[in-house]
Formats: sequence, structure tokens, C-alpha cells
Amino acid sequence: MGQESAPTSVIRFPGTCLKWLHVAEPKLTEEGLKPENYMISVIEEDDHVTIVFKSFDAPPGVKGSGGTHPGYTVEIRKTDSQIIRSYFLR
Repeated sequence: MGQESAPTSVIRFPGTCLKWLHVAEPKLTEEGLKPENYMISVIEEDDHVTIVFKSFDAPPGVKGSGGTHPGYTVEIRKTDSQIIRSYFLR
């Protein structure tokens, strides 16, 4: 009897994160960036959410942009889901 192979990656996150990713996605697309090239962090603060896109191949612990693709950040205000600012990482 064959065994099923284990999944290569699994992610679990609160559903509210999906809302913030949807808000940030048009900004990423506007800059010509593709989400599949990034490890994504969603950081929830008191009044805003910060989404950080770091190149999938960036060395662990590197600050700023590292790897093949430029790092990018989007900050979103919680009260009205508006983008406060977005910028490339250095």
C-alpha cells in the first residue's frame, strides 16, 4: 500500500491576515512585483498593519532588501483599510 507524501510547506494564519493581503496586493502589482517571489510577514500594530515582502531567497536574518527580488513594505491603517505608505526596502 502506497504512502501519501507529506506536503512540502504548510502555513497557518488568522483569517484577518487575508484581508490585509488583499488590500496590499494592488500596490504590489502596481510596482510589477509578484507575490510568489516573496516570503510575506504580516505585523499587526495597535492602529496599523505592516506587510513586509522579502525575496524568497534572502539570507535569514538579513535586514532590508536581500536576495533576487527587491524587498517591499505596505502599511495599512486599520480603521479604514487605507494604505498609509508603501516603499522598497534598502
